[in-house]
Amino acid sequence: MIRQFTIVAEAVAILLGSAAAAGYGYVDTFEDFSSVGGWVFGTAWGHYEPSGGNPGVYFRDPGLIVFAPRPRTTCESIFTGDYRAAEVLSIGIDLQTFWVEYSGGNRPLSVILVSYNGTPSYYDDDWGAYFVGDRNIPLPGEGWLSYDFAIPSQATALPEDWSFIRLGLEAPDELDWNELISRVDRLDFYFGNPGMVFILQCWDVGCDNARIDMAVSPCPADVNVDWTVDVLDLLAVLGAWGESGLAEDVNGDGVVDVLDVLAILEAWGPCFE
Repeated sequence: MIRQFTIVAEAVAILLGSAAAAGYGYVDTFEDFSSVGGWVFGTAWGHYEPSGGNPGVYFRDPGLIVFAPRPRTTCESIFTGDYRAAEVLSIGIDLQTFWVEYSGGNRPLSVILVSYNGTPSYYDDDWGAYFVGDRNIPLPGEGWLSYDFAIPSQATALPEDWSFIRLGLEAPDELDWNELISRVDRLDFYFGNPGMVFILQCWDVGCDNARIDMAVSPCPADVNVDWTVDVLDLLAVLGAWGESGLAEDVNGDGVVDVLDVLAILEAWGPCFE
């Protein structure tokens, strides 16, 4: 019986090993009528639609009166935190414009990494850095369009083609890329170039499949990278027992042993809520 269990554990470890080696990606699909990132456009009319997304459930806000729609996170999640330590490679989202009052033409989609400047409940000192993409926002009738942005998380200075932005009147005079990339407090997508001025108008827009790819797992105990620590991760650890240099060495002490089993049990459950 023990031998059979060992064979099963080894098979699971082999099957899962190749998936873990490819990197770590997460897609917020909204399928359970919620999102890990707490994605919003910003009004009380924002809600989850049960069908019509890309595919399935998606988030829609038909009540925007803004210069530019801005789907964004509202909580700490896999989309925030230390991008450099996680070696974030890219972020992306799917968007659709159902209706716009005047025009959304000739607007590229941008991404903004936001810092709360250490005061999350005080917005006047917020700041960030943005990158203007090379694809325009979706126009009514174009359906769902997908956008992805490379994130230079290992850069040690403001990267080329990125720009700092002061989001509040009390934002610091000196802005530091290293500080920002090591503590991203919010992730925004922006319907246009944040450095330009747009007219105030009404929008009906939707978002789906917010995603992030990174080289380092945000949850080391999630050996098989399904974003939940469970029996599959435990089996993978048991299958790699006594070995070193593997993802199954959860606590990083150089060998897969009972301490890694304890680490799995301690982290049991979803990697993030």
